[in-house]
Amino acid sequence: MRKPVIIILIIALIFTFISPFIFSKYLEDVPEPLEQSFLFGGPFPYAKQSVTVSDDTSSYPQVIEFTSPLDAETSIQWVPFLLNILSYFLLFFSIYSITSRFINGRATRKEKEDQP
Repeated sequence: MRKPVIIILIIALIFTFISPFIFSKYLEDVPEPLEQSFLFGGPFPYAKQSVTVSDDTSSYPQVIEFTSPLDAETSIQWVPFLLNILSYFLLFFSIYSITSRFINGRATRKEKEDQP
């Protein structure tokens, strides 16, 4: 049981690191300060980047993508980051446990007690 938990934890970490690149921000109108800080990631946004948006009203609505942490200054908020890992871990662990139960055909305690 220990090996699948470690593998699922690694998969949860990978999905957590990939999530800011999947989710983006949508701006409909020009914001007041053009220098904005946006949080990226999901299901709990944790990667914060500062972006300067354009002041041209014809370029809106605008979609802002997460850039690589190597290219832009990125700060990580640790509590949402850990919540992301936990939520992905619980999701993948539940999927793993359901599929392994169907594949292995293990009986529950109640089914074992009912058998003679």
